[in-house]
Amino acid sequence: MAIATPTHWRGVSIAFLAGVAAATALAKASPAALDLRGAMQLTLLQIGWVMSAGALASFLLGVASGQLSHWRGSRRLVRDGLLLVMVAGALSALAPTPAWLLTGRGLEGFGVVLITVAAPTLIVSLSRREDIGLAMGIWALWMPVGSVLMLAIAPLLLGTFGWRGLWAVSAAAALVVLSLLPGLPHHVGTPSGGRLDLKVLRRGGPWLLALAFFCFSSQFFSVFTFLPTHLAQTMGLSTRAATLASALVPAAIIPGNLLGGLLVHRGVRPWMLLALPALPLLLVMPSLLLLPLTPPVTYLLLALYGFFLGIIPTGIFTLAPLLAPTPAATGPILGLALSGQGLGILMGPPLVGWLLESADGWTYPALLLGLALVGLILCAFALGRATPLVARPH
Repeated sequence: MAIATPTHWRGVSIAFLAGVAAATALAKASPAALDLRGAMQLTLLQIGWVMSAGALASFLLGVASGQLSHWRGSRRLVRDGLLLVMVAGALSALAPTPAWLLTGRGLEGFGVVLITVAAPTLIVSLSRREDIGLAMGIWALWMPVGSVLMLAIAPLLLGTFGWRGLWAVSAAAALVVLSLLPGLPHHVGTPSGGRLDLKVLRRGGPWLLALAFFCFSSQFFSVFTFLPTHLAQTMGLSTRAATLASALVPAAIIPGNLLGGLLVHRGVRPWMLLALPALPLLLVMPSLLLLPLTPPVTYLLLALYGFFLGIIPTGIFTLAPLLAPTPAATGPILGLALSGQGLGILMGPPLVGWLLESADGWTYPALLLGLALVGLILCAFALGRATPLVARPH
């Protein structure tokens, strides 16, 4: 009787660290916003573009991303993504103009999307069937862990090196993970070829999932981009204190992610993980941005905001296989969802930055972001009808 190959946990850890490096590249624009505004004389609209430019690749490559791992191999794709993040980050740290910086962000975005497409595939190939759930649960923490790390070290880096220090550190993080890749088994993550089948995208369910991810990401990344600036202005916090306070959001996302996984395991319908957390967010988000609050209440709302946000992606990623008529159709559905996420990040922060400057306050941006949450809830109920049979509790 053949003995199953044990899970290669060292390889799983390396793939996870690649995701963390990608997350530091995405998250650094938020704590850098105040320094960028002064050092390069950027408007809030331009700061929004600094955040969102990295999502251009997600929008453009989303649908085809699932096939990239087959054509190139997940191992090579992770390496290619890390190389792009490293080179683009290092060159952007030297940027003399906003145009140079935005170009570098676009290249970083291509690296990030390669990593986030290939690393989960690599993790599956490194894991026993019985361990895939645990391994993917670890992978789900890549974004909040990377964001917390970047926000935690940002005050020291900003005080010593300015915004360029954040770009240099994210490039160094990619270099460190690159040096670990030889520790992966040589037989995993190799190209497998295959043909991309987009027939499943003729159905309405995958498009609803992409729209839900658009609503979620446009709301979250818009708030996250300008949160340190908002806290510094309204609470009189220093750049260091505002950045550390903002770290409460991704830190609270981690237990939200874990709770989402537990709820799905206990049989909660995945579409409910989109609708139910969005309801309290309709109160938490505008309260955080519009009301004059004491520091303890502000910190409590930051933690609640992150916690409820963290539940939602679990529902989105769990719905993808439920919408797929065959296992092979899951890839294109996830790819379309990734495009929705990329479009949300691409549009949300620049639009909110423009509204903040033109309206001189959060009233209209908060209204727009509230509409995004309402859109998420409506998509969730529609998705509940699209998966009536396969999404039953266990």
